[in-house]
Amino acid sequence: MNFPFYINISWIWFCIGFGAISLIGFIMHLQSKNFYTLHVFVRKFSIIDLEFPASPLELATYIKGIFLLPKELSAKSLRALNGQLYLHLLFIPLLYGTIFLLCMQLSHKMNFLGNYIFALLAWIQLIPLIFDYIENFYLLQKIRPDTDVSTQSVHNSFQLLGKLKWAISLSVAVFCISSLAYFWLTGNYSIHSLCFSIVIIGEIILLLLLLKITKNSSKINLDLYQNIGN
Repeated sequence: MNFPFYINISWIWFCIGFGAISLIGFIMHLQSKNFYTLHVFVRKFSIIDLEFPASPLELATYIKGIFLLPKELSAKSLRALNGQLYLHLLFIPLLYGTIFLLCMQLSHKMNFLGNYIFALLAWIQLIPLIFDYIENFYLLQKIRPDTDVSTQSVHNSFQLLGKLKWAISLSVAVFCISSLAYFWLTGNYSIHSLCFSIVIIGEIILLLLLLKITKNSSKINLDLYQNIGN
């Protein structure tokens, strides 16, 4: 193939990347179990609530509410949130890098136009990668007790980055998975790649087991804190 930005990479690197994002994703999942804020009453929140708040005021309310919690719960929530945002800095290149590797592998299996399409989809991952970093640094600088309410234009730009990031990465992921399913159903795969598929399945099973084992971890009785907001 003569496409100038094409890279031929072994499936082993995809397996390593997938395993790394699964492990870091699992750690971030555990951290998210400790996300609490005082928003009318003491409640849990997710990183998606911070990425897509209904208004600039709601984002500021979520963040300020963390500092209004009792000292122990506030410290736990802040430690988990900051930890996840900093860990996300490592997760970002691994996530989009793994999608990049998958696209390059599929490009190698395609003929003519398919080569160019999947190689292009691979390099397009630089766009959501940059958007994700901007989002992450924006949230990091907002985590403070005196955080201000952003202007509507800044809020709209922040949400636009998030929507574009998810739209690009999810669309490419679905495109790749559909192509993999096609190759599998038509029998167009080698024993060599089948071995790596078994590795990926093993990593998924291990992740599901870890999620099941830790399902009830870090549970807090929020009834003890429901009088705080009154």
